[in-house]
Amino acid sequence: MQDYLRWAEPDMLKLLWLVPLVAALFVHAARMRRRTLERMATPAAIDRIAAARIRRRRRLRAALMTVALGLLVLASARPQFGTKMERVQRSGVDVMFALDTSQSMLARDVAPDRLSVAKETVSALVTRMQGDRVGIVAFAGDAFLYCPLTIDYGAAQMFLDAMDTQVVGDPGTGIASAIDAARNGFGAAEHKYHHLVILTDGEDHEGGALDAARKAAEEGLTVHVVGVGKPEGEPIPIIGPDGRVTGHKRGPDGELIVSRLEEGALKQIAEAGGGMYSEASGGGIPVERILGALQSEEGRVVGTWQFEGYQERYQIPLAAAIVLTALVAILPDERRRRS
Repeated sequence: MQDYLRWAEPDMLKLLWLVPLVAALFVHAARMRRRTLERMATPAAIDRIAAARIRRRRRLRAALMTVALGLLVLASARPQFGTKMERVQRSGVDVMFALDTSQSMLARDVAPDRLSVAKETVSALVTRMQGDRVGIVAFAGDAFLYCPLTIDYGAAQMFLDAMDTQVVGDPGTGIASAIDAARNGFGAAEHKYHHLVILTDGEDHEGGALDAARKAAEEGLTVHVVGVGKPEGEPIPIIGPDGRVTGHKRGPDGELIVSRLEEGALKQIAEAGGGMYSEASGGGIPVERILGALQSEEGRVVGTWQFEGYQERYQIPLAAAIVLTALVAILPDERRRRS
């Protein structure tokens, strides 16, 4: 158990500037009242009209109202102190997305380009998940775990938004490396309820993808493949600093390099991995089909963990503010006189 103070709405603390402002207004009002009386009566008469007891009472009311305002601001910032432990069960599956970030994914045979379509597909799937852990592997000539498994979908989306063709330095496309990186990303636990979704155009320059998919399937990891692009292919554009196409990649002989969707090879990888093959081309994103395959085991408890929550303490400053406001209401502004 850790005990420390945190604020759930820290931006509300910016309103604390109102406290010195209100205090200054009370001081200004008292001075204006005194000056008005000095113009209307003699000092002796003023002392009788504004007795010391009345002045003290007014100051007390002003102080109570100022403190109450500060307490209301603190309550609106939702102070949280201390922690509590809650036991939570998670039903669902673990899904690792492997995105091809090679230069060929900049081809624009699907709009706006292959990498953007792949990222949009993953984003659409993540937003539909509930309780499933998701992770991201980035691969080109090499592969690495880009975002570890998490149920924080917002964090996963931030990683996804930042992904581009520069995250992996090695050129080429190594699907086998992506499968191995995903297997390591799942950790030492059994791969039951584990899924890998590979999003690529299928130009595998490294080889070994079929063997890697079979090995993963033998360990219980289901490998799905999403082909991004079109079989007829598209030249690979060269993108300038301003985001515009400045040319297209050419081979040593000067001819344009045309990148094509290797649909046949990708279907074989999906079959070897015990998963399904889908195609994200022609403007369509196969979200429902992929989601159905991923959630075929939905409802099975695959893990439990301890969740650490924070206890709300806004009630304390709020109650204090209410008490001070009530005191101001019942405290008379002028001295009571006996009839």
